[in-house]
Amino acid sequence: MNKSPLSVFCMIFCANVGAVSLCLAQDPTAAPTAAPSTPTAAPSADQIQQDDMSGAPMEGAPMDVPPAFKAPAPSTTWSEQEKSAASAAKAVEFVKALPAKYASIGAIEETMIIRSPQFKGKDQQVQLSATKNGDAKIMMPGITLTRLKDQVYVEMDGRPKYAQLKQEGSALKALSEVMGGKLPLPTLILLSGDVNESAAAMTLGQNPNIVPSGFRAGSDGKPDQILLIDPQGTEVVASVDPKSGLVTAIEMSLTNPQFPPGMRLPMTITFDRKIFDAGLPTPIAFNSAGRKMTTSLDALDQPFDVGDVAPNFTLQTTDGGTVSLADLKGKVVVLDFWATWCKPCMMGLPLMDTFAKWATESGKPISVYAVNVMERVAPAERVKLVSEFWKGKAFSFPTLIDSDDKAIKDYQLTGIPFTVVISPEGKIAAVHMGFDEGAVENLKKDVQTAMATKG
Repeated sequence: MNKSPLSVFCMIFCANVGAVSLCLAQDPTAAPTAAPSTPTAAPSADQIQQDDMSGAPMEGAPMDVPPAFKAPAPSTTWSEQEKSAASAAKAVEFVKALPAKYASIGAIEETMIIRSPQFKGKDQQVQLSATKNGDAKIMMPGITLTRLKDQVYVEMDGRPKYAQLKQEGSALKALSEVMGGKLPLPTLILLSGDVNESAAAMTLGQNPNIVPSGFRAGSDGKPDQILLIDPQGTEVVASVDPKSGLVTAIEMSLTNPQFPPGMRLPMTITFDRKIFDAGLPTPIAFNSAGRKMTTSLDALDQPFDVGDVAPNFTLQTTDGGTVSLADLKGKVVVLDFWATWCKPCMMGLPLMDTFAKWATESGKPISVYAVNVMERVAPAERVKLVSEFWKGKAFSFPTLIDSDDKAIKDYQLTGIPFTVVISPEGKIAAVHMGFDEGAVENLKKDVQTAMATKG
């Protein structure tokens, strides 16, 4: 299943690593991060282990919840008066008034800084520029979105192309529709002017049922604070500047019935912004020079187009040999990139095994290889780890090892599992990103098409 760039975008906000289809590429020494569906879900205790360098699949009995994920709910520090019915009513009015405050902004430049223990001390940042007429630009590591009039431009780092799509409406509506889900940007949500979305904006737009439940007046220059609670127990404290009426910080304490007892995921978001009355100092613009345009996010997300020459490779086998693409000329080659810690990979490899058995039984010139990448062990330990793992699984097809990470770079991996089909002439015939339940039948069609294509 191909993942839109929204999977990359959501990576920095969310923590649900269960039942996802794609593990995002990263530093091999870092713990895996997966593309999630909602920031109200977080990893189980065994999935947030900080220093597991074994490289073994992340399975087994849950660990103790680390101290960073045991912080008490924010409401426990609020007085009964601050949580009274009168204070809750005042909080409701404050939240409802937010869109009107943001509507007065002519133009804005803002850096949103996200801090959470799940990021291991590395703050995440998103830059937003927006104007009253609906133009906007969002920049973060990996992806840039630009909205100009009724056109949306999507760029991904390392891709020599961009997507251009027509979308009308507010910047939030246009960008969210293009990306396939509401963007988790509180300022952009509030700029859209929808009072019904004000409370949800304090949860990055993801918790529509959260309720303003308390108010704490600021003093000595401190901002007013609003306490919000949703039915599942997630709590948010939003700080609001009493002069401008704008949100200056959001402290989230996320929980979920699926969490281990006592576990809460903290996240703090702060805003460094400049407000302009007469437009931005540097107008929002998009430069397409030297790049190919596509009208599909799927095409943008793919590192290659069908017909591109496949990068050559020479990869190590588990028995000390090597396999290169040049040696396989005249055959359809199917490569499936994977890692032992990647749960979607573990879901996909049995399907690849089924496909590999079909390929062998067909008698057709098809070579199927897994390619191990991004392991979290020292290079000297990697061959042993992968060999023992592969032997234990007893798959019918071999795995290769990208021991120098060259294949990762040449094939421009942004996530795994990543499957590529190469024609007998050495050209890209198909690319699949993420776990796909229909992989077996899809790959059968891909290789048949590849064998029928000449030149």
